Amino acid sequence: MIRLFALAALTLPSLILPSLAHALCNADGIETLMAPADLADLNDVAAATPYGQGLYWSAQKGDVELSIIGTMHLADPRHANLRTRAAPQLERADILLVEATLEDQNAMQVNMAQNPEMMTINDGPTLPDQLDPDTWAQIRDAAALRGVPGFIAAKMQPWFLSMTLAIAPCAMASMMAGELGLDGLLMEDAAALNVPVMALEPWQDTLALLSSGTFDEQIDALRYSVIDPDIQDALITSLVTSYFAEETAYGWHIGRYLTDHMPNMDLALFDAQMAELEESLLNNRNRAWIPVIENAAASHDQIFIAFGAAHLIGDQGVLNLLEGNGWTITRR
Repeated sequence: MIRLFALAALTLPSLILPSLAHALCNADGIETLMAPADLADLNDVAAATPYGQGLYWSAQKGDVELSIIGTMHLADPRHANLRTRAAPQLERADILLVEATLEDQNAMQVNMAQNPEMMTINDGPTLPDQLDPDTWAQIRDAAALRGVPGFIAAKMQPWFLSMTLAIAPCAMASMMAGELGLDGLLMEDAAALNVPVMALEPWQDTLALLSSGTFDEQIDALRYSVIDPDIQDALITSLVTSYFAEETAYGWHIGRYLTDHMPNMDLALFDAQMAELEESLLNNRNRAWIPVIENAAASHDQIFIAFGAAHLIGDQGVLNLLEGNGWTITRR
């Protein structure tokens, strides 16, 4: 699914796949392939999105201050500037809240290694048996572009293969570089400052969410997960560019304008899947995080919070939800 990469980059910690290295994609942005009317509409939609611009915020209620930064889970040397901006508040922080601690990420990797049936089909028909030959050939070739041989892709659980195919080919080659996104860098800084780190949610919940749905539902999603690799490369270029321009809503909404490049996509099904995905991976998690943040605020005066930038924006974004709870929000 075309927005799954945006979700992975802007909403999910690097739980499933290792961090991606910088300077991976040098394509022109996806804007060069968009109709002028669509581009104008995208800008209007982004401008109308609550808290759609800005990465770094302060929330104040009484004597408690939250320092909130929207992260990108891809490694990039430009994170150094955001890291420097965050340093004064992180040094003062009593606690750092993140989507998943480094220990959580390691625990998930261990859990998946110990339970390979979560990622692979060990019994029964494999993916080529579940898909028509042309669709399987497209998926097999897309996996090969990402360094996954067809015989391995054939036995991957469909949800896990969909996650793999959501990574642009230009990014896949450096997955194992070991570089950290902004979340990981801030956790390293917190460790050096002896600032405790706490997760906003159990990693088990995130893994269950990613692997949810019946096998047939996952197969249906997999059918629509393959798009032209050049389109994916252009998308990640635009996504990263918009992130560092602090145009978060623009980067989030751009995916809905790319269905022209998905010839096999049923538009009604696409809209339904995207609405479900946004609700489950974004809005529901935002709402669940608010009590965690409020509980932390009951016992800490200075709290630093880092999570994927897409969680900042919209009516159901963390900032708008906090404002509804009486917090005063200010862009840093």
